[in-house]
Formats: sequence, structure tokens, C-alpha cells
Amino acid sequence: MPFADRPTFTSRDVRAGCFVCGGSDPMWIGGHAQGVAARHHDATKHQTWTDVYMAVRYGEYPVDDRQTDIEDAIASASSGTRRVAPPPR
Repeated sequence: MPFADRPTFTSRDVRAGCFVCGGSDPMWIGGHAQGVAARHHDATKHQTWTDVYMAVRYGEYPVDDRQTDIEDAIASASSGTRRVAPPPR
């Protein structure tokens, strides 16, 4: 069975630090933070930490099709909901 074709957005927030050098305050932020924390531990034998927050969103906001163009929006604002033909050129 093929996978559903759905809009998906994924983001990650990575923060890492060293309990010896910085306590619980992050020292490294971003995509490489986890690797830097691991290398820092290897080099110093300090206890390091990494927190990873991952967010996944499915779907999109529905399209607001009430306004198709600026002329229709101006016409409906000035005449209620009825459409008004543009003036002749």
C-alpha cells in the first residue's frame, strides 16, 4: 500500500552542554550540538548532555478562497456581497 500524499513539516531543536564546564546551561545549539557534546566528552571525559526536541506537523491551513483578487475584495467591501463590474476603460 503506498504512503499517503500529505503535507508534512518536521523541525528539530537540539541543545547540548557540559555539566562540568557549563552546568545545565546549553553551550552548543543547532544541528551539530550532539556531535560537539560527544567530541567534548571524548577529549575531556566530562559528562555532557544533549536535549533534542522534535516537532512534526501534518496538513496545512485551509486556503481562504473568500478573496480571489484585490478588485473583488474592494467591490465586495463597497457594495456588500454583490460583485460589481469594473468601470469601462
